[in-house]
Formats: sequence, C-alpha cells, structure tokens
Amino acid sequence: MKKTFLTFYLCLFVFNSALYAQKDKDQYDIIVAADGSGTFTKVQEAFDAVPENNSKRIIIFVKPGIYKEKLKLSSKKKKVTLLGESYKTTVLTFDDYAEIAGGTSKSFSVLIQADDFTAENITFENTIDSQLPQYKKGGQAVALMVNGDRAIFHLCKITGFQDTFYLKSNTRTYIKDCIIEGTTDFIFGSGISLFENCFINSIKGSHITASNQDAGKNKYGFVFKDCVFLNYNGNNTITTTLGRPWGAGANVVVLNSYEGSHIIADGWAIWSKDPEHKAFKNWETTYYAEYNCFGPGYNPKNRLSWTHQLSKKEASEYTKEKIFAANTTTAANLEGDWNPETENDKCREILPSKNAKNADGVFQKGFN
Repeated sequence: MKKTFLTFYLCLFVFNSALYAQKDKDQYDIIVAADGSGTFTKVQEAFDAVPENNSKRIIIFVKPGIYKEKLKLSSKKKKVTLLGESYKTTVLTFDDYAEIAGGTSKSFSVLIQADDFTAENITFENTIDSQLPQYKKGGQAVALMVNGDRAIFHLCKITGFQDTFYLKSNTRTYIKDCIIEGTTDFIFGSGISLFENCFINSIKGSHITASNQDAGKNKYGFVFKDCVFLNYNGNNTITTTLGRPWGAGANVVVLNSYEGSHIIADGWAIWSKDPEHKAFKNWETTYYAEYNCFGPGYNPKNRLSWTHQLSKKEASEYTKEKIFAANTTTAANLEGDWNPETENDKCREILPSKNAKNADGVFQKGFN
C-alpha cells in the first residue's frame, strides 16, 4: 500500500533537516549569497568560476534569496551540483520570452549545457504569463532548458506558463520529487526523461507535453511514473490533455499515476487539425501510452484509438535502468549506461491508495 500524502511531506521535512544538519560551509566549493556573505553574490559568477573540464564534482550552495539572472552553465563546466535550502526560499528567476529573445530556445531563465549536472532544493522560474495579451505574439518563456546528459533534478520546482521546461536534446534527465507547472506544452522537447514522484500542475486548460522525438530513433521519451497530474489554480472548469505530438516520433508514457478531473476523456490530442500543417500527421507515428493509472481523469475506454494501454509485461520495460541505458536511442551517441540515485531514494511516495476519497482536495492542500 502506498504511503499517504501526509507521509510524503513528513519524509520531505525530515530528509531536508537531516541533510543540512550534516553539511556546513566547509563542504561547499562555492557559496552564493545575495547579502555578500558568500563567495559570490550572483549565481552566474559561481558558474563562471567552475573549472573547465573538471574531473571532480563542484558543489555550489545558494543561500536563500531571489536571484534574478539569465543563467547559463556551459558544456565545459561539467559535474556541478547546485544546492539550496528549499525550493520555497531559493529562487532562480528571469523574465525573458520568445518575441524579444529571438525564439523559444533563447527565452530561458536557466540553460544547462553541461553533462552530469545536479540540482536540489531550487526553484527555476520564468515569470512571463503567456495568458496576458501583450505576450500573444511570442509568449513562449522557458524557465529551464537542459541540453547536457545525465542531469538530475531533485526536490525542485520548475515553474512558468507556456513552454516552462525544455528538455531540448536527445539526452537523459532524471526528475524526482519535483513540481513542474505551466500552461501550454509546458514539458516539451526531445529528451529521454523520467519523472518520478512529481506533481504536474496545469495552470490553465491546454496541453501538458509536446514531445519532439524523431520517429523510429528512441525507445523512450518522457516517462511519468508515480506522478500526480492536477489543476491547482482555483478554476475547476479547465480541461487539458496529457500531450500533443510536436515531433513525428513523440513518445510519452504515464505509469501508476493519479490523473485529476481536468484531463479530458480523449487523454491526448493531435498537434493540428489543419491538413496543410506540417505536423498534421505526427499522430500516425506517435507513441502515447498509459498503465495502471487512476483518478477522475483516467478514462482508458475513451482514449483516442491510436493511443495505448500497456499490459503488465509491457509496463515492466519502463525501469530506470532501461530508460537510461546507452542504447536507448539512435538519435545520439550516449556515453555509457546510467542508473541515477538520489539521497534517501525510497522515502517519498506522493500517491495515496487508489481508494482514497477526495484525493484532489488532499493533493491541493499539500501542493500549497
């Protein structure tokens, strides 16, 4: 039986307290503090100070504060760990957007190009509200973009509106115990990504994922395992889909997850209803699937005919080891198999029993 939502937060509090009780400033290579009490006052200064092609892990601790910077960790700054005390108090934010930045891929608040990056207890934010009329011509606004391989995000919040989290490249990312929220296509790109024990929060009705995989090249795309899909913005009338296929090989699978009442009966959508649109036929080579999900938004009998409900045997192929194996894609040459772990890996479970009453209300209280 899965642990209750309350147990999740108790474990989270105990873990954070134990983790930071054991660490002191001597264990950090760099400390960032806006008040001048650290090594640097800006996060970008800390990134710039990381040696190129370093062989040892560099730990950067960011003291509580709101750091408004457009940040870039270059590909030569490998093996960096970015730590905060809590995602609620350590916020990396910016307000760029596609129309003025020169495109969606340039609108990021934070860009991680380096391999072997880890972030814990950090909020990544883009404050541009794509729902406002002044941004309608180019309101795509990325909070976090990842190009590097073997990235881990743990106990983080990734928040924005349209195009929040851009997993741009055919590289591997593990996202655990995190909150990801936005409006349209707010988890998108070509990444090979496992979301485990995460809250996926729709701020308005639209589409959650926009996978852009190349047809026939990836065994896995976006995998959501033991996650909670909810709508927490006070509007109970919105509806959304689990995803629409940006690329011809779009690949999204949802396993053992709670789906709130905002998920439409079809579950998924095509990219465009216009036969002349270049993405019109993407659905024909897309792979969308679910297994053993529950909640008012889970309607397997009403799903689009070209989507899938996995068997137990098929679902057993979605393990961390297999998703992140070196041979998981032919679209990129990945360096070795990867089996990422996080501290206290088995502590948190955010799903209640499938028989839990009023699950939406319980999740919403905890989410805040």
